[in-house]
Formats: sequence, structure tokens, C-alpha cells
Amino acid sequence: MLYEPDEKVLCFHGPLIYQAKILLAEEWKGDDNQNGAVGPHFLVHYQGWKKTWDEWVPETRLLKYNEENLARQKALVEAQKSAANAAAQASTSSDANTHASAKREGRKPSSSVGGRGTKRSRESTDQDELERRPEIKLVIPEALKVQLVDDWENVTRKEQLVPLPRKPNVCEILDEYGASYRAQHKTKPGESSAVLDEVLAGLKLYFDKSLAQNLLYRFERAQYVELRKQHVPKMGDGDVSAGGRGDAKSRGGRKSAGAAAAPEDDAPAMLEMEPSKIYGAEHLLRLFVNLPGIVAHTSMDSESLALLREHLVEFLAFLAREQKRLFVSAYETPSPAYQRQSAM
Repeated sequence: MLYEPDEKVLCFHGPLIYQAKILLAEEWKGDDNQNGAVGPHFLVHYQGWKKTWDEWVPETRLLKYNEENLARQKALVEAQKSAANAAAQASTSSDANTHASAKREGRKPSSSVGGRGTKRSRESTDQDELERRPEIKLVIPEALKVQLVDDWENVTRKEQLVPLPRKPNVCEILDEYGASYRAQHKTKPGESSAVLDEVLAGLKLYFDKSLAQNLLYRFERAQYVELRKQHVPKMGDGDVSAGGRGDAKSRGGRKSAGAAAAPEDDAPAMLEMEPSKIYGAEHLLRLFVNLPGIVAHTSMDSESLALLREHLVEFLAFLAREQKRLFVSAYETPSPAYQRQSAM
């Protein structure tokens, strides 16, 4: 076996990687466990966690404890922190707009309840707010976790790039999932698909809005800048927003499971390229690592949250099933000039 009892390892748990220790190692045959799983499996104990978190994991969730994989662990943590900070800033901006709107209407904003209350009351309010925040737990399929790690290594360590534009792109992948979902649930287009449409619209909109700030590694930024130069339309090019699934006007003002996780549209952004029509599954998968932190800063109700999670889980399963077709088979090595530019 690749790992032995008492060996110190790194183990995927959710979207992140944690230090762990191998307690037992077994070769499962399929009839010796309730899930019917086969192959090498390991009982792990997470460092600093209670024994109640000990669990059996397949070999695909483990990494050797070395400098390279510790760097991967750090990169995933930094990516999630970046997403959480961006979501917090978006939430703060939204609160400020609400405050200004309330002031114009001559009423007190909801955040002013209690006025200059005591520190204890403010702390209590903050704690209540934290407890009320929507929470969504996503378990990324094992094959997609490996995809995320390989993606990080290709870009940050090997200094390679995803060849762009991608085919299929994010828009096309979302459309494919929609068709797959309707076929699986025997739903015809336009029939009982309002939630599905809103979820897909929300994913597209948030991908377009967050790619530049949250989903790109540093080495990819020069590639993004060059793409913007190529795709930003000149004055008089017509309706550049045509065909955009995320048009705020077409969705109306209704809050939904999909749209709640995405920021509002704005006119200047519509004059820029749509990343969802250029980037593909590699960058879309990175978005799913950030989604729990994003959702925590929304005001979604429990029903919308449940519907959103249902679709996100099914979407991840769809990506895993179609992994070989949707994800690029080989990254490209950029020119020496690009590498020099990215190092500046």
C-alpha cells in the first residue's frame, strides 16, 4: 500500500487539506463495508481534532506529507480566505446601500436598532447575526478534488496555462447541465424549471463577477488582461449584453435560490467581456470551493438554501461524470515573454 499505519499524511476533508495520521490500512473487497467500496482504505485521525472525527478514507483523499503538498494545503486555505473576504466586502457594500436608501426614505435603517447600545448588546447582536447566517455544506467528489490539486500545480508550480478560449465554455456547461437535469427528471424546457434557471443564472453571474478577483492564480492574470484587450468592444459595437444569461432586467427583482448568491449587475461591467464565454470547467470548479463562504454572506431563507444545495450537489456530480470531456487534457506552456511579464 502507498500509505502505512502511523504515517503522517495530508488528507482532504471538504474543500481543504488537513494534517492527519494513519491508524489502520485495509484493502477493501466491496462486501466488507456498507458502501460497497473497493481498493485501499485508511482509517485516519485528524491532528488536533477529536476522535469522533476519525474516518475511513480512500487512497485518493490522501497526499504524502512533504513540502510540495504542504504548499498545496496553504494555497487552498488562501483561496478560501480570499473568497470569504470578497464576500464580506460585498455584504458590507450591500448594507451601506440599504442604509443610504433608508435615510433617503426618512426611516431608520434596520442596523440602527438599539442605537448606542452597550458593548454587551452589540456583541449579542453580532453573535445572533452569525448564528442566522445561511450555511451550505458541499462535499466535492474525490475525482474533482484531485482535479483541483492538479490544476493548482499546473498553474502555480509548473507555470502553465489553461488554453483559452475553452470549448465547452462555462455558459455551454451550464446549458448542458440544465438539459441533463431536465432529461433526468423528465422535465420539458419551460416546465417547472424556474428554480433551475435561476440557479444557472446565478452561477453564471457570480462566475463573471468574481473570476478576476477570486478565481485566478497570479500567473494567470496577464493572460486575463490580454483577453480583455481583445474582447472589450469599441464604442458603437451594439448591444454587447445580448445573449447574457445573467441580465438583471430579464430576471426581475425576485430573490431566488440562484440569484441570491450573486452580486447585482451594473452597467459598466456589461461593457466588458463575459468570462463565462471564454473560460471553462477548470475555473468554474474553483468557484465551488468558494461558494460556502459566499452563501454565508447572503440573506437566503432555508427553503432557497435547500434548493440551491440540491442543484449544486447534482452539478458537481455532473462535472465528475463528464470530467474527461469537460476538463482540458493538457495545459500549455506560455512564451518566455509571458513568463517575464507575469514575474513583474
